[in-house]
Amino acid sequence: MRGKRKWSVLVGLVALALVASGCASEDEGTEGGTIVAFIPTTTNTYIAEWARGAQETATSLGYNLLVIENNFDQAEQDTQVQQQLGAADEDVVAYAWWPSDNEAGVASLRALADTGVPVIQTNQLPFPGSENYVVGYAGVNDRLNGEVAANLLIEARDQMVANGVDLHGAGGHAIVIGFVAGYQAGIDRSGAALPILARSNISVLGEVDVGFGPAEGYDGTKQLIAAHRNVGIDLVYAHNSALAEGVIQALEEEGYSPGDDVMVVGGTCHGNLDHLLDGTEFATGLQAARLEGVFSVNTLHEYLSNGSLESFNNFIPNPPVRSPVYTPGANEIESVTVEGLSVAELCVY
Repeated sequence: MRGKRKWSVLVGLVALALVASGCASEDEGTEGGTIVAFIPTTTNTYIAEWARGAQETATSLGYNLLVIENNFDQAEQDTQVQQQLGAADEDVVAYAWWPSDNEAGVASLRALADTGVPVIQTNQLPFPGSENYVVGYAGVNDRLNGEVAANLLIEARDQMVANGVDLHGAGGHAIVIGFVAGYQAGIDRSGAALPILARSNISVLGEVDVGFGPAEGYDGTKQLIAAHRNVGIDLVYAHNSALAEGVIQALEEEGYSPGDDVMVVGGTCHGNLDHLLDGTEFATGLQAARLEGVFSVNTLHEYLSNGSLESFNNFIPNPPVRSPVYTPGANEIESVTVEGLSVAELCVY
C-alpha cells in the first residue's frame, strides 16, 4: 500500500479562486437557471470548501447558485425549505440537499421532491427508504471512509507491535471520537469501521458523539480517558483530523505519547498537517471537500442535460494518507494527489 498513488475523478476541475459565501447568497449567473443548495453552516471550514467548489462549478456551467445555510439545526432547515417552496421561484432548476439530521430531514426532502424539481443528496447517503426522493447522490462515501480508517488503525496497531509496545488486551484497545449525535456521516463511518476492528481483535472501549473541531475532540477524549484509563487505551479513531487535533492535545496532557504508546487516526484530513507531519497523527483519509461541491453541481448538470444519471451514486475518492514518519522513502503527503491537486491543496483550509 506504500509508494506513489494517483487518484483520478472524472470531473471538470475548477479554478482555485476563493468565493465568499454568506448565510443565503446568490451570485449572478447566466441562462442555466438557479440551483438551490440547502447545507449546514459554512462557518465549518469543510462546508465552506464545499460551497466554494459548488459555486465555482455552477458559475462555470452557467447556473446561479443559491446557498441556504443552517446551524446544524434540522428544524431550522425544515423552516428554510418551507420558505423556499413558498416563494414559488420558477427559475429553480434543481436542489442540492445536505441534511443536518438525515432521518429527521426526510419530510423536507420529500417536500422538495414533490415539486418535480430534481434533487440530489450530497455528503450523507440518503436515509434508507428516502432514495426515491432524489435523482442521485454526489459526494463522499462515508462507509468507505470508515473502512479506510479502520484499516489504518489496524496498520497503526501492527506498527506499535513491531515497535515493541505492549498492547492492552489481545489486539489492542480503541476509543472513538465522533461527529455530533444523529449526523449520518458519523453513523456511517463508525458503522463501517467497528466491524472491521472487531474482526482484527481490536476492542472498542467507548465512543462519544461530540462535534467537528479540536475543542470537541479535546473534551470527548478527556471524557473517555477518565472512563477507560484503568483498562488502557492504545488507539484513537477520530472522525476527522480537526477532532484529532484536540485528541492529541488531550492525550499529551494526560501523560500519553501519541505516535509512541498510543496511535491516532483521523477519518478526514481537515485543517493543518502538522500532526501528520510529526507523526502524532498516524494517518488520515483524503476527503476533498472542494471536490465534493464540484461533484454535486456536476451531477445535477448531468441530470439536467441528459434527463438521467449514468450512476445513482457518484463518489469522490478517499485515498489514505500516512504520516511520513511511518513510511520511510514514501512521503504520501507529497505523492498522493486527486486530479493533480496535492494533499496540502485539498486538506488545508
